[in-house]
Amino acid sequence: MKTISEFVSRNPWIYVVLAFILLLTAWSTLISLAVEFAPDQSK
Repeated sequence: MKTISEFVSRNPWIYVVLAFILLLTAWSTLISLAVEFAPDQSK
């Protein structure tokens, strides 16, 4: 486990990449749920 923390401390850009992946996952989940549970458009 120490090697992982050393690797991350030497490469702080990994936090940016992980945050971006988390953001993309959250957006795709929200969009897919909005499409699945969309209200009726019939008038």
